[in-house]
Amino acid sequence: MSIWKDMALWDTKDVPMCFGCGRDNTIGLKLDFHQEGESVRAEFIPGELYQGWPGVVHGGLICTMLDEVIGYAAGYQGLYAVTVKMEVCYRKPAMIGQRLLLCAGVKSVSGRTVVCDGEIRLEDGTLIAEAHSELRIIRTD
Repeated sequence: MSIWKDMALWDTKDVPMCFGCGRDNTIGLKLDFHQEGESVRAEFIPGELYQGWPGVVHGGLICTMLDEVIGYAAGYQGLYAVTVKMEVCYRKPAMIGQRLLLCAGVKSVSGRTVVCDGEIRLEDGTLIAEAHSELRIIRTD
């Protein structure tokens, strides 16, 4: 855990190779998060490199995006936390080239446990996937 003690919370220049948000990872998602009230949001338009079945975004990447936005939800509350459990419900397939809207928020904090919910929707509001996660706090600022 000491590798994170000098990092600024949620400053992506400190994690340039992160698959989710790192700017220097050539195959990464390069998600750019921002806070809106109690929620954290990002957008992503997947290209062909992120497909599973032809034309469909790989489910593992949907899960990765949910994990990332949920982690940022904790981060914007001043908590460094890592996922210990995550349940994902896939509702509709996401297609390559569709704009995906990611959103997550902290539901509760108790001791070293953070509970968060996240979702991915299309621009028209169609729910693609949702997640419920439990994270362990490893550092606070």
